[in-house]
Amino acid sequence: MEKPGQGPPHPEVFVKDEVRSPLRRFAEDTITVVCWGIYLYLLLPLFTLVLWVFGVQTIYDQIIGEKGYEELARLLQNGGLTVIVIFLIVSGWTYYNYLWFLRRGERRGGQVRISSDVEMSGMLGTDSAALEEIRKARRLEIRVDGPLYRISAKE
Repeated sequence: MEKPGQGPPHPEVFVKDEVRSPLRRFAEDTITVVCWGIYLYLLLPLFTLVLWVFGVQTIYDQIIGEKGYEELARLLQNGGLTVIVIFLIVSGWTYYNYLWFLRRGERRGGQVRISSDVEMSGMLGTDSAALEEIRKARRLEIRVDGPLYRISAKE
């Protein structure tokens, strides 16, 4: 029997490199390098701020130097505008996907009953009172013995 607790986060097939094809390894490594590059590029303003705090004058001259704080304010306005545009694009895409799947019938507006309580209690081999107890329980214990299994509520 396995030890209790959380198991490994990934199945072994995804962890072992010899299982993955060379094309898949190349694609995953390329995507990883590109994403790290984008991440580091997005951290450049923070890096330049740290350099500016430590007195690197060229950074000071480029950001604040000739035009003063007006240039810094313009830079912050453009950055805020960029964040708003990205937010609107992502929100629009999310809403479009919601409508697309709603039209296809893959979004359900509430809980969908798959089967009745009588059918579920028959399938689980229990009565309706035990089924209600199972439904309200925060933890369940499932025992599997060959083709048979037993579910019970735990407190």
